[in-house]
Amino acid sequence: MICISIQTIHTLSEKIMKIECGCHCIKCKSTDLKSNRIGEVEKDGYFDMHHTCNQCKTHFDHLAGETFSNCEKCNYSVS
Repeated sequence: MICISIQTIHTLSEKIMKIECGCHCIKCKSTDLKSNRIGEVEKDGYFDMHHTCNQCKTHFDHLAGETFSNCEKCNYSVS
């Protein structure tokens, strides 16, 4: 399981967020990730997110460990 601390989230604006969560790519284990919130923030501060690895370009679900070649939620597709 991958966990984040809400204290590590820094809101830069309503549309742009930088998320620092200490996650690793499920393919190459890099920590160089682009992160996207993909849902509403729950009452407890939790939210779902996807990551894209800047090293190997794998796009994956934060908790489920599922990888995607196309993701409508993040506007991601394999080039």
